[in-house]
Amino acid sequence: MNNVLSYISWGEKDLEADSNYINKIQDDFKSTALIRLEYWNWINSLPGHSSISFWSRSVDHRIICMLAINSSLRQLPNEFRHDSEINSKVSYENIRRLCRCTDKTMRSIIKEGADRGDIIKMKEGRETFITGTPQLIKVFEEFDKNWIVAIKNIT
Repeated sequence: MNNVLSYISWGEKDLEADSNYINKIQDDFKSTALIRLEYWNWINSLPGHSSISFWSRSVDHRIICMLAINSSLRQLPNEFRHDSEINSKVSYENIRRLCRCTDKTMRSIIKEGADRGDIIKMKEGRETFITGTPQLIKVFEEFDKNWIVAIKNIT
């Protein structure tokens, strides 16, 4: 019983400290939290077949998408390249290193992206590479445009 009472009194002090902390948070931060809530709610409301919805499913989806986009724009950073001279494709090996999902899940994401027409897979010898398509860049442009609209609507 004493443990319950000490937990309740500790909890009240903790809540009071949390309340003081929350009251001091800047309005800019609060509006950013609202923007993100509205934006991710918009993405969640998209139909399941939407490319924006697909590429937003997980952090691994977003990493693969951004690697594909940047390789198709020929601006893949050196640390993500298989060869320091080639910035237009990314290897499965580098994707594997960056993703937290299993190899099977990574391959499944890439396969679905290729089936959608968002990604091109290339086999060169024993290595497999991907790059984004113009269709994927258009998806990203729409995604980015809606993010900017969300920010403007809140501020």
